[in-house]
Amino acid sequence: MSRVLAGEDASKPSTLPLKYFFNGNIRTLNPARPLVPHMLVAGEKIWFCSDNRAPLGLDFRESGFDHQRKLYEKEIEFIDLEGRTVLPSFGDAHVHFLWWALASSRPNLAAARSAEEAVTVLVTEAGTAARGEWIIGHGWSHNAWPNAALPHKDLLDAAFPYNPVYLTSKCGHLAWLNSLALKLAGIDAHTPNPPGGEICKEGPPHAPRLTGILKEDAVLLVEKALRPPSQTTKRNAFLRGQLRAHAMGITAIHTPEDLDTWEFYSVMHTAGLLRMRVAFLVPLENLDDALAMRLRWGWGDDLLFLAGVKIFADGSLGARTAHMWEPFEGEPDNYGVAVRSAEEIRDATIKANKAGLPVAVHAIGDRAVAEVLQAFEAAAEETGAMGASNTRPLVRNRIEHLQLLCPRDIDLLRAVRPVASVQPVHLCADWQPADKHWGERSRYAYAFRTISQCGCTLAFGSDAPVEPIQPWWGVYAAVTRCDLEGKPPQGWYPQEGLSLEQAVAAYTIGSAQAAGKHQSLGSLQPNKYADFIVLEVDPWHVRPHELRNLSVAQTYFAGECVYKQRSE
Repeated sequence: MSRVLAGEDASKPSTLPLKYFFNGNIRTLNPARPLVPHMLVAGEKIWFCSDNRAPLGLDFRESGFDHQRKLYEKEIEFIDLEGRTVLPSFGDAHVHFLWWALASSRPNLAAARSAEEAVTVLVTEAGTAARGEWIIGHGWSHNAWPNAALPHKDLLDAAFPYNPVYLTSKCGHLAWLNSLALKLAGIDAHTPNPPGGEICKEGPPHAPRLTGILKEDAVLLVEKALRPPSQTTKRNAFLRGQLRAHAMGITAIHTPEDLDTWEFYSVMHTAGLLRMRVAFLVPLENLDDALAMRLRWGWGDDLLFLAGVKIFADGSLGARTAHMWEPFEGEPDNYGVAVRSAEEIRDATIKANKAGLPVAVHAIGDRAVAEVLQAFEAAAEETGAMGASNTRPLVRNRIEHLQLLCPRDIDLLRAVRPVASVQPVHLCADWQPADKHWGERSRYAYAFRTISQCGCTLAFGSDAPVEPIQPWWGVYAAVTRCDLEGKPPQGWYPQEGLSLEQAVAAYTIGSAQAAGKHQSLGSLQPNKYADFIVLEVDPWHVRPHELRNLSVAQTYFAGECVYKQRSE
């Protein structure tokens, strides 16, 4: 083995398995060496990327390489890429992964085009449920229905009189329940709205009647009544989901979930079943627990680690609960919902940042975004992170979604420069509702180019199961500004579109930077993890509208092939 390693770092263990990838179109995303044909992987990490002469002292341009290769084939696995393209694997910077994995086995109502059709789908998929068994589904979207009217519990009562039904909306900020589910959750017509939520009612104030719709944090009243899935159910769903993620080139996720899910991931890690990198965001209600245990950013290892604290500032566009400076179009009294006040967000940010924990704040409406930026600015001043030089804060606070920006807040965005954890695939479903409910304000909706030009790190994700987890759809949407049907033909506010290089970087380098792991992930360079994908087609050689159709041929995680596309 020593002859193989001659001239290289002698401190490298000689027992590491070596894989030599050659004859490839390796796009490293390393500006110093962006395109190379050869890469040597030692164990879990990249050892060498070459654009000319191989680290073994062999020149692939010369004849006789096959003969020389035989000298090393017992010590090195040589892998001919046959001209295929290699990219760093994707990191989904915002995905509710276990929820997505579990939802994949539950009724999906996304295709329904009316409340009645949603009930028909539900009867087809869950009509044989035993009496008293909870029926849980996801994905309905009243914005795709006639008049965008919210559904009513009466439809569910007629179809499921003996089963509690709990159906979360596509955006995840609404729930549709029948009367039995409401009763089991302890909700009646006189139950007051919980903080940050709304129990929808109809009729006169002296005789209100439940509609079956819950908004924002009101859904927590129901989730407390649900029996959690068993460990076996979660394990099986996760393993299936992990395989699906690998098939799409995803090897890292940023996931905001509860502490039970953290424990679940820890069990998967201990059992050796965790084959992706998990940046975990704990909910705000667990901040004191984290502080009591002296936990800081990065606690864990390169497979599972603490990435920060998740906070909700407002609701969503789909539920029309995003917190706005001006009311929604055609709804003069609807300014959305402030799930947390500006003061609460500021205080929580300062508290977390002082302890070395970044925050990741869900903000969709323009007022919510502004209040989060103000909180980040106050926290940076309080902790001394910005100072007179206005340098980047010591902790990388994040805004999740950042869907609508008010032009007057652009200078503040440029000053604060948070990580922008955004999901371009949202644009596909939201551009028409945004035009309808935000009107001309949509000029600065999903304003990826403006955000990037303000110096923010773009980190792309999917928000699955709210949207499909497929990264190439996100790349496509960011570049073309079109939905998956190619509409609008010229792109929706195309001036906010990104180049292919920027979009791919946001799923790789940007995701790694948002997690604070840019020294070990995000690009293909020596001493970084060998997490990469192999593509039959070079994305730089296809038309922008064909990006949505790209697929992954192979996915490598820590130097190991974890997915290989079946040949036809």
